[in-house]
Amino acid sequence: MLTVLLLAVRPWRDAVIRATPLAALPALVLALAGPTGARLSLPWAVQHAVLELDLVGRVFLAFTSVLYLTSGWYARGYLVKDTNPLRFRLFFLLAMTGNFGLILAGDIPTFYTAFALMGLASAGLVFHRGDAEATRAGRIYLALAMVGEVLILSGFVFLTVAGGTTQIAELHRGVFSLPALLLLLAGFGIKAGALSLHFWLPLAHPAAPVPASAVLSGAMIKAGLLGWIRFLPLGEATMPVCGFTLISAGLGAAFLGTFVGVAQKNPKAVLAYSSISQMGIIMTGLGIGALRPEEWLEIQAAVLIYATHHALAKGSLFLGIGPAHAAHTRWQRLVVGVGLLLPALALAGAPFTSGALAKTALKANIAFLPAGWATVLGILLPLAAAGTMLKMARYLWLTWPRPGHATESSARGLWLPWLGLVVAMLAGVWLLPGALEVLPKKLSPQRLWDALWPLLVGGALAALAAWLRRWFSGELTRWLPAGDLGVLFEKLVTRVALRPPVRPAPDHGNGHDAASPAESLRWSARLAAVGGRLARIENTLRAWPVAGAALLLLIGVILWLLAVSRH
Repeated sequence: MLTVLLLAVRPWRDAVIRATPLAALPALVLALAGPTGARLSLPWAVQHAVLELDLVGRVFLAFTSVLYLTSGWYARGYLVKDTNPLRFRLFFLLAMTGNFGLILAGDIPTFYTAFALMGLASAGLVFHRGDAEATRAGRIYLALAMVGEVLILSGFVFLTVAGGTTQIAELHRGVFSLPALLLLLAGFGIKAGALSLHFWLPLAHPAAPVPASAVLSGAMIKAGLLGWIRFLPLGEATMPVCGFTLISAGLGAAFLGTFVGVAQKNPKAVLAYSSISQMGIIMTGLGIGALRPEEWLEIQAAVLIYATHHALAKGSLFLGIGPAHAAHTRWQRLVVGVGLLLPALALAGAPFTSGALAKTALKANIAFLPAGWATVLGILLPLAAAGTMLKMARYLWLTWPRPGHATESSARGLWLPWLGLVVAMLAGVWLLPGALEVLPKKLSPQRLWDALWPLLVGGALAALAAWLRRWFSGELTRWLPAGDLGVLFEKLVTRVALRPPVRPAPDHGNGHDAASPAESLRWSARLAAVGGRLARIENTLRAWPVAGAALLLLIGVILWLLAVSRH
């Protein structure tokens, strides 16, 4: 936030823009060296704000800060020809502020303020390009973000009333609020890309610049996951309906992401559907935790390993798009090919990768389920891994550098941050608590075969699809467009025409005087003049300086009222 304020100082602006990636360094240092359990109380802030660093927050802060650091560094080279780099940095820094704030928040008002800031600022990243595609994607994203925030705020009201406190650590002391549970499941489900709430992802990612897509898919989407971990009574109460709902929706998202993702022609849309699938798999872990609260700590460790693996691997795949389009020489194509293969194989769960470690940790918790559900998940999760391999094959086919196909003149400034993130992906997951304990299970012959055969199936399906493509000339994206359910809803809305009510003809024989044509024209002219004045007033209020000042004034009034209410 301090860096955002420094952007307003014109003599310092260029230096601040160049130093934007460094804004993530304090968060990374805190994640790596800060003491677990550290707590900062701010009694002078509204509703006594609290910042704290627990084990969950440390893991989220670590991979989130790495993504913002490398993506901000990457943006320096990616946006070198951009017409408005200042606007991108402004929204990027605001989103970073909100993202770090919600991870460290120890009370509900701080969490919600930071969550709303991140959601609104990330809309600016989606809108950044300014063309028709970005405008459409930004509007859909912003509309869903507003719906999600209303649901979350409503859930927080129920949660606070039921718990009698705004401190997150004290919310679930024997208190269970069903309305809060339903509202928070749906509200955070929008941000997490849950089934039927996911369609903003494949629209927003292709529209946003590559470094913004990396943090959207790797870090911001995890805010929904963190919200579930923080505010659902996981480890406190048995929730069978919630658990089976999360497992069912997670499996549905895993297979929907594969079914629609492999039909996409844009590699960023393929990665967006891959995020939907991977978040669905993580949701199954949360569902198991809702069913078995006594095993939640072990399940939580697996969820954290999987979330870190997905964030770093998905960020590496997004940032690899730029170098892939600028690889001119043979050595550049070789480096890009290896750099794309490593996170793609990791995401598919190849043996000896972080993905295999994450999937092994998550599958170890299937034993906590009832026998029937354990059997179903034991069959469907490997099939979902085969679907991930199929999506990664599609992504590599669309992105793979080929001689004479380079579209960018130079990738200067893109290579180092991308390769740095690939290295973080290779090493980062192994440093997490509980990761090395899973290693012996992972290296057994049975585990290695369990990790290998879905890749073989996915690769065979990809080869079959490539062969069938020779005999099929139709475009699958016509039937499976990016945005799927959102596009269908959009078409339904546009086809609904609201017809004006038909006025009855005046009855001149009923004894009442009818209005003369001249008088009707005068009234129409007056209404048109009033409408024109209202339109001019609205355009004035929508101008950025006026709207921004009004928003700041409104926030100031609300904060003052809250501060007064404390006394």
